Amino acid sequence: MGIRISLLFAAAVSTALVMTATTGAAFSPALTTQLSALYFIPVNIVSLVLLGRHLRPRGLTLAGLAGFERARLGRDVLQGFLWLFVLFIPFALVINLVLLALFGTSGWLPAFETVFAPDPSQLVEFAPWFAWAAAAVTAVLFPLTNAPAEELTYRGHAQGALLAAGRPAWLALGLPAVAFGLQHVLLAPSAAGMLVYACAFVAWGLGAGIIYRRQGRLMPIIVAHFLTNLMTSAVPLVFLLAGFPQ
Repeated sequence: MGIRISLLFAAAVSTALVMTATTGAAFSPALTTQLSALYFIPVNIVSLVLLGRHLRPRGLTLAGLAGFERARLGRDVLQGFLWLFVLFIPFALVINLVLLALFGTSGWLPAFETVFAPDPSQLVEFAPWFAWAAAAVTAVLFPLTNAPAEELTYRGHAQGALLAAGRPAWLALGLPAVAFGLQHVLLAPSAAGMLVYACAFVAWGLGAGIIYRRQGRLMPIIVAHFLTNLMTSAVPLVFLLAGFPQ
């Protein structure tokens, strides 16, 4: 977990530095939100490679840790749709509760328009070729790499290792969930958004961890995570196709 989070924060800083150098924009972590899903991709690949190497001496594989079985794939996909809806309930509930706590009943709904939207002054206008290429790469590779990398790292490996080491269940489920929430602050375009994302993704991580512990198989959770990433990563490409400015 620590290696993955360190790599993500290093990638975020590097991305901000490159954007500052190439566009002249003032250095700010907010610069990275436009490209966060893009720089997650190489970190996901490195995470999977490192985890695979870590498992190999024990005779384990990534597919085995995921519980991948070709004969059960159809059932796993159906369960993935189920867990997608189940996990979305606490996720959405926490988002709304945190916004209510931050902005009160009068500012709760208007906050959705600002907390999750980047500051227009910090948006960078990319060349059309780069915007199209980044959107296409993200739409294809982000869901394919992110779902297995995160679920295998946080649930399959970290949670499983903590339970196997005799740690209490609350710690084995809670620690990976907190780390999962921490990495998602990189996707938020504002300080308030960071807090909302952290809390909401901790809730997702706890829910996924509980399901994995009770079911004993990770593949349906990976499917649910993949479907979520697929929907969100396709948004920039949809905007480009619809002619919205980036």
